[in-house]
Amino acid sequence: MKAYRKYLEPAYGEKAFSVEIPAPEDIDIENPKVWRNKHIPEAAAGILNAVKKTGCYDEIMTVETTDTYLERDGERIPLRLYHPDGEGEFPVLVFYHGGAFMYNTFAIYEYVTRYIAKYAGALVIAVEYRLAPEYRCPVGREDAYAALEWAEAHCGEYGGDASRISVCGDSAGGNFAAGVSLMARDRKGPAIRRQIMIYPVTCFVFEEQPYSEQRYAKGYFLEYNSLEDPLAPYFAPDDEEARTDPYNSPLLAENLAGLPEAVFLSAECDPLLDQGLMYAARLEDAKVPVEYHIFEGMIHSFLNYTYEKSFACLDAVCAAVRR
Repeated sequence: MKAYRKYLEPAYGEKAFSVEIPAPEDIDIENPKVWRNKHIPEAAAGILNAVKKTGCYDEIMTVETTDTYLERDGERIPLRLYHPDGEGEFPVLVFYHGGAFMYNTFAIYEYVTRYIAKYAGALVIAVEYRLAPEYRCPVGREDAYAALEWAEAHCGEYGGDASRISVCGDSAGGNFAAGVSLMARDRKGPAIRRQIMIYPVTCFVFEEQPYSEQRYAKGYFLEYNSLEDPLAPYFAPDDEEARTDPYNSPLLAENLAGLPEAVFLSAECDPLLDQGLMYAARLEDAKVPVEYHIFEGMIHSFLNYTYEKSFACLDAVCAAVRR
């Protein structure tokens, strides 16, 4: 793979003193459901307890929700809608959670999606896409796209404005936001106003390890070396073609013209930093409007914490959705 320039050259500094680095998450691939059954409630409870100590907790807990689903391949894909205050028409945000394509649920992101609904005044639609290794690529990605189609068809029933739909996700979810934007363009699907990508995966194939991986691959929570195929369980064995598919690796797409405005929100101390920076530069070269935020001293997954910059990141998402 050829080398790509970066949208800007970051400082690659050290983590902030206030940042605590948790142990890396290592899913049990042989028993993923058992691992998730333990991990998800524990993680959700930890996040909730942290948010309870913040000034926004009482306000975001007033956000009402609706649980529904879409049907695909004979299965029901859960959706959770977060309703803003007032009466529509509201901007709409389809949100894809992170978790290495293999874990997490929208329950982990309750405070994130509630915050956006409350302070962006947006109808937020969170998607419980199917996870690997039980469901390999492209199942989860196609679930994500189906949720976008569902949003266009049904958001009006909940006060949403189908002409103002954006997509957003973090990490693996950021990959889906980018991929779904390409799919919608190529399939002449729903019009997307903005693609909001929070420390996204943008490529699965590298010949040389990006510098941010070299700098932050160990000791900064996410241990990620793209040369070692860290997300292999997401793909069918030996499916090299899927790894280079532009819908999975948008950085490799030949044509990026005509995509929606892109908003990137990256952590400085994150192995994935350069992936976002390189994709942003390619979008800029394709005349796609780009807005980039790097949160200095933060690590991958800082969105799920309650640091001052976690809220700054959320506020940037809200601003992008409102515009």
